[in-house]
Amino acid sequence: MSEANIAKLKVKHQTAIPTGTYKVVMNVVSGTFVKKQKYKDFCGGKMPRLSYVKGFSGILMHAGIDQNSSSGCIILGENKQVGKVINSWETFKRVYKLLKAAADRSEAITLIIQ
Repeated sequence: MSEANIAKLKVKHQTAIPTGTYKVVMNVVSGTFVKKQKYKDFCGGKMPRLSYVKGFSGILMHAGIDQNSSSGCIILGENKQVGKVINSWETFKRVYKLLKAAADRSEAITLIIQ
């Protein structure tokens, strides 16, 4: 889908990112999350960020409790309760450590959204 078509369909804080394969970078400090103490303590506010998402910017992977915890970012956790994300903080930490280790080894990190 073209960026122009995405812009026509996009509803701020509601529309999901398009399907695709995205590069994940680990070296950008989030101005929002660096202010949240648990993220500052855990990762210095450096959040997994998707690059080159058509029609979107600042797509991060982080913890949350439901769709209202995000304005388009990817909430990490378990889908075991309708309308909720559970064990999100623990899942975020586990995924972050895996991604950070790969980045530290200079491996390319990609995420496929289907």
